[in-house]
Amino acid sequence: MNKKGFTISIITGIVAVMLLLIVGTGATSILRTTHAQSETLGEPIFVEKGADTIQRETGDNITHYTFTSNGTMKGNIEYSKAGEYVSVSKGNNLTFDKGQGVIKTKDGSETANYTFIEVGNGTAYQGASAYSTNSTGKLSFLNNILIIFKGGQDENGNYALEQWHWK
Repeated sequence: MNKKGFTISIITGIVAVMLLLIVGTGATSILRTTHAQSETLGEPIFVEKGADTIQRETGDNITHYTFTSNGTMKGNIEYSKAGEYVSVSKGNNLTFDKGQGVIKTKDGSETANYTFIEVGNGTAYQGASAYSTNSTGKLSFLNNILIIFKGGQDENGNYALEQWHWK
């Protein structure tokens, strides 16, 4: 594993432990805390809408999803995302999700990879993503950064998401 991959693995692991500890406090308090903190984070750098495209049960309380989305970053860079995640039901409508994806500029000339973890309660969720890229253009700022996010989802799998750079 190269140094960048190792760094992202460490960051993702630390965030995973933090989210697991938070899950024990209940999703309601998590969502209140995130809302209050988002006011101090400033404007989101990503705003997107998307949908789960495939859902497949893969075990007891485990579901595999794929997703696609479109959005705008930094107010004017249009992008698309595609990826997959595994969702584990923790009971009481709580889930823990882990996945990965690729983000592309609208023209497809630049890409970045990311992994993410999130916790949710069925209609609302929050989490963190670790990004990496070899891009030297519009997406270069995504190399080795951590993004925190919150979003909501309807019963059809459509979602809206806001994301902030965690500095």
